Amino acid sequence: MNPRMAVGAVVATLLVAGAVFALSLLQTPIYEASAKVQVDPSEAEGLRTGTITRLVDSRSVAKDVTERLREGPETTLDMVRANLAVEQAKLENTNLLSLTYKDSDPYRAAEVVNTVAEVSSERISASSVAGLRASVYEKAVAPESPVSPKPLRNGLLTLVAGLALSAALMAGRPFLGRH
Repeated sequence: MNPRMAVGAVVATLLVAGAVFALSLLQTPIYEASAKVQVDPSEAEGLRTGTITRLVDSRSVAKDVTERLREGPETTLDMVRANLAVEQAKLENTNLLSLTYKDSDPYRAAEVVNTVAEVSSERISASSVAGLRASVYEKAVAPESPVSPKPLRNGLLTLVAGLALSAALMAGRPFLGRH
């Protein structure tokens, strides 16, 4: 094995990993805020799992949310729909909805998801499905750290992958023949 090639491969890998780390630092941080809505079905036996989730993740809920947030930072209907995730968990006789919203501003992420929780609980309670009551179970707080990017993780993964690839290519070099 040629020592100069090995050093060159390590240096190249370090440069690429450093560039990935630096580019990750330049990316806009994304924050994630979560709220929970509790839905109590008293007479709604056999309520299908996705029914409530679809009600929350609807265009009309997003429209109400954007109308309530007009005084604050600009949040569009499409932004709300694209950045909102709704999951449903069944706990005994209670449905707990987990609402998650991603945004570049941690305070806006919390404000939007809390507004979605309020609008959703109002909509569910007023829906035509008999016996449903909903309330905000847990409000979101502004997240302190972003969920992405992860510069250190990105740089280290690039470094490990680059070094593994370099080692594999150098180990296989004798078998590739000379042209």
